[in-house]
Amino acid sequence: MEKIQHNNIKVNGINMHVAEIGEGPAVLFVHGFPELWYTWRHQMLFIASKGYRAIAPDLRGFGDTEAPPSATSYTAFHIVGDLVCLLDSLGLDKVYLVGHDWGAIIAWHLCMFRPERIKALVNMSVVYKSRHPSVKPVELMRQIYGDDFYVCRFQEIGWEEEFAKVDTKKLLATFYFKRIPTPPKMPKDFANCFNPPPYTLPAWFTEEDLDYFASKYRATGFSGPFNYYRCFDLNWELCAAWIGSKIMVPVKFIVGDIDLMYNFPGIREYIHGGEFKEAVPQLEQVVVMEGVGHFINQEKPQEINDHIYDFITKFKPTFTSYIKPTQQCNLYTKTNMEKIQHNNIKVNGINMHVAEIGEGPTVLFVHGFPELWYTWRHQMLFIASKGYRAIAPDLRGFGDTEAPPSATSYTAFHIVGDLVCLLDSLGLDKVYLVGHDWGAIISWYMCLFRPDRIKALVNMSVVFTPRNPLVKPLDQFRQIFGDDFYICRFQEVGWEEEYAKVDTKRQLAASYFNRNPRAPKLPKEYAKFFNPPPYTLPSWFTEQDLDYFASKYRATGFRGPFNYYRSFDANWELSAAWTGSKILVPVKFIVGDLDLTYASPGTKEYIHGDGFKKMVPGLEEVVVMEGVAHFINQEKPQEINNHILDFIKKF
Repeated sequence: MEKIQHNNIKVNGINMHVAEIGEGPAVLFVHGFPELWYTWRHQMLFIASKGYRAIAPDLRGFGDTEAPPSATSYTAFHIVGDLVCLLDSLGLDKVYLVGHDWGAIIAWHLCMFRPERIKALVNMSVVYKSRHPSVKPVELMRQIYGDDFYVCRFQEIGWEEEFAKVDTKKLLATFYFKRIPTPPKMPKDFANCFNPPPYTLPAWFTEEDLDYFASKYRATGFSGPFNYYRCFDLNWELCAAWIGSKIMVPVKFIVGDIDLMYNFPGIREYIHGGEFKEAVPQLEQVVVMEGVGHFINQEKPQEINDHIYDFITKFKPTFTSYIKPTQQCNLYTKTNMEKIQHNNIKVNGINMHVAEIGEGPTVLFVHGFPELWYTWRHQMLFIASKGYRAIAPDLRGFGDTEAPPSATSYTAFHIVGDLVCLLDSLGLDKVYLVGHDWGAIISWYMCLFRPDRIKALVNMSVVFTPRNPLVKPLDQFRQIFGDDFYICRFQEVGWEEEYAKVDTKRQLAASYFNRNPRAPKLPKEYAKFFNPPPYTLPSWFTEQDLDYFASKYRATGFRGPFNYYRSFDANWELSAAWTGSKILVPVKFIVGDLDLTYASPGTKEYIHGDGFKKMVPGLEEVVVMEGVAHFINQEKPQEINNHILDFIKKF
């Protein structure tokens, strides 16, 4: 044990304690609750003796790893982000993964989010189940087990103080040595009722082991671990984009037959009846160990060692290989526009307005700000005339789509979740994707999170840039552009009321017809200083177009759209797991040379140097249109139509 090295490594904004031993291909061990890196002591020594490098961190909030104070800092996105950043800091591209209990849950998420980082997975105790589309996990647990069920009880703020009233060592002993696979119940006055008989150490656990765990939990308390349970519903909310996702890495699953997880209602049938295999297509083996409880890797260390070693030796590193204008008549007529169908579809807990036209392979159009589905009117009519099905929703918070009141409901995870749910509701497996402005940002995220749903992407105006792990986006914007920069100004709660003081139509005209590529600045008293000259309609925009946009923004206001900007830092925080990730779908990128995004500092160099291509290996073409500004698909509809068609018909 003394050969195990201990280090503190800065990952994803926290200091993480990491134990490791050995040299060779890396095996990452992920512990559960109430555990620590130490739960893997037997496996680490064995695996290292077989020529592997064993790495076992204390997860955030556990042991000697930093514990952020906010309960919302413990989502699966944060934890997976920590682990991916750990791999990056250690220079590891791919690892074998081993998980147990909460470590198994995190391991499933890591394989779902970043399968390219995992060679093979050995998971224990907790099965993978696809996200339920309409019922939150804690609500479901309350229905089945009641308020005294431990997961439900852990939701209560301050419950850790109840735990602190009892002896930590006796408390942990009741967890570790439990042999009855019934769901743990905890009454409201847990400390008063806690009176277990003196524990008897089993042969597989020493007093020294118990002392180690107890010393760490006495020092840290239980707030960090409980916060994992408090994020069950938040994980559910943020994971909408992965509804129906399967685990696409080789898997071996191990569980004890007196593990409470194996005895939850319906789990045995799920494991042995084919559903588990359906959700985990590369599930190669399920091992049920007789007479073994929950802490299986500690209770049966040698058997688990052999199971891990026998499985991971079957796999060698794999490498991913990548696949590296027409005249048209004017289709934009009142008669053709009336052919566009409009529906309201329930997706991801909101009602979404969806415009569509045509039949054939599907093209999904994603708008930006200040836009709506209507921004794609020219492209929809053209694409439909060429034998495709064009679909353009109003994104959440825009137009006729529902706008949740909380600013925290507008992360990229929510929006991509909406779009994936939309595809599922329409029975669409894969689509061509087209985005602009915020729609481009969301499209990059969709290709990052769910590349399996995208055939090819045409994106406009906003490039894909890798996540900077050291600087939050808003800090960077303020440093470069100052507090008056429009994105910084949009952070101010109530700024939408300042917008509401000026004429909506004139305000939109000022945005749409702007030809100055300088970064927009908004003074503190915006309404007082807003006095643009009367607008002149360009040839590519009609009064009817402007009236349509203005009518919708007058009805809804700007709070929903502003909440996208207010989620910049939340997106950054939650997407740590994708630090360094690349866009692995075929891409065509189009931008105007008068677009403010193209004129942003460093962007031209990034696009035309090797930076953009490096992060988007499937980037096949970059088109810079001369004399064209930001709203490129409306300003040059025929050219954009041709660019889209010419690209998607290749795939």
